[in-house]
Amino acid sequence: MNSQYEHYDTQSLNAIPIVGVAERLGEVKRAGSVYKTLCPWHDDKHPSLTLYERTGENHCYCFSCGKGGSVIDLVMQSLGYTFKDACEWLSREYGISKTSHEGHLPPPKVRETVVKEEPTYTYIPVEMTDELVSSENSLCRCLMRMFQPEAVELQCEEYRIGCYAMNGLDDYTVFPSIDWQGRVCNLKVQHYDTDPASPRFCHNDQNTYWLGAIWSKEGRLPQGAQFRSDCLFGEHLLPRYPESIVALVESPKNAMFGALAFPQMTWVATGNKGALKRETLQPLRSRDVIVIPDRDAIQEWKQTLKGMADLANFTVSDFCRQNAPDGQMKYDIADYLQRRMLSR
Repeated sequence: MNSQYEHYDTQSLNAIPIVGVAERLGEVKRAGSVYKTLCPWHDDKHPSLTLYERTGENHCYCFSCGKGGSVIDLVMQSLGYTFKDACEWLSREYGISKTSHEGHLPPPKVRETVVKEEPTYTYIPVEMTDELVSSENSLCRCLMRMFQPEAVELQCEEYRIGCYAMNGLDDYTVFPSIDWQGRVCNLKVQHYDTDPASPRFCHNDQNTYWLGAIWSKEGRLPQGAQFRSDCLFGEHLLPRYPESIVALVESPKNAMFGALAFPQMTWVATGNKGALKRETLQPLRSRDVIVIPDRDAIQEWKQTLKGMADLANFTVSDFCRQNAPDGQMKYDIADYLQRRMLSR
């Protein structure tokens, strides 16, 4: 370490509980199992900097701008201090190590506010989503042939699965994309073949629709509204179960099958193969994640996740390759579980 910093015990400074430090720098609010404060790395209007103060963790991260760091980093950015000045400030505030030879601190530097132009997204009112929640949809009708109806009802409530009437059918399945803050980003609508004698049983038999766009055209939402596409299906469950292992799959249907077969894990889905992106996976930060790609996506997802080892502890499974029938490239965990459950 540089000699000018030798009189600072940086290890002890970074071990100071970060929530307490943030409280000395500004207002802190509790959000479930974590705390939040205004992010000093961008022009934050609503607290978006998450403070992690749990076993083995004492740092901060902002899901809006993707920045964060240690206790010292937080002080540096909040007060406009150099590394040395931040160490001195913490040392004096908490009496951990010697102060600097100068005996005084410079006044905090005024940060230049950089306003980043971002799209103004429309979030669908929770009340509109709640009105749709029902297990009378086509997917849940299929699932109740394979799993206990009570378990299907429970997962339907957990994931806020809904039912919607359109195209002459009254049982389209609604998959809401609800972010970790509880905001409804969009509602994906699909219909499933409910005939157990059909080779397409429990598979999507219609086009896919998005209620955000439909309701915007109908005037129920603002005309020309923009909706976020970087939200995981099931993302809202991550803060609710902070200690559970996460299972990441491609489709919401796969997540529902997984949640019914292995409820000890929290199941989330990207929505499609190409949505495996860093910005989409930010809510998984510091979590243990078992990734179960569809058979035709295994190599692509493995390669993509190699560049995200700093984000979470990802373990990519070859499960779908190992269990797929010979020559069947399009095979997912729902196909496996369906075959197993119907053969009982």
